[in-house]
Amino acid sequence: MNQNNAEITHLLNKSNIDQNTWDDILPLVYKQLKAMAHNIKSNHRKDDFLNTTSLVHEAFIKIQKNSKLNLSGTKHFYHVAALAMRQIITDTARAKLTAKRKAIEHSLDGDDVIELSDKKSNSITEILEIDKALDALKEVSPRLADIVTYHFFAGYSFVEVANLMDISESTVIRDWKKARAWLFSSLQ
Repeated sequence: MNQNNAEITHLLNKSNIDQNTWDDILPLVYKQLKAMAHNIKSNHRKDDFLNTTSLVHEAFIKIQKNSKLNLSGTKHFYHVAALAMRQIITDTARAKLTAKRKAIEHSLDGDDVIELSDKKSNSITEILEIDKALDALKEVSPRLADIVTYHFFAGYSFVEVANLMDISESTVIRDWKKARAWLFSSLQ
């Protein structure tokens, strides 16, 4: 464990994590959270989701506000961060889809209709469908669902996923293929 991870774990293991502790944690995790958000942004269309800085801040605030988490260390923190980013992306996609639907519903005549790009609406719709399928996959295999969350939603490489989950990279790759096949068949 490197010095940064040891310090994060020490801060997270305090019996009472107050605002000052969170203020100490943010600079230590910011670079990794920013890298996760950047990877997420590279996997999705530009205007569909929050920018990387907003995604990082929203995820950190979401984690910070949940006082019942009992974070047990760095790996647990980044797992929770990946889940938080997944939730934020999914919620943002739902909100955008709802806003587009409302804009069309409220149009008074054909000239006021907002044109929906098939590519963008499919991107948002696909994210929501993947999220729903991922919830179903979690019932079948939580490990496969975690791998998809880490790799697809948090943008971790297979090596990083292996380190976070304490399994081999080859197991991650094998499980990724299983999860992709399962998701593909459930999305058909």
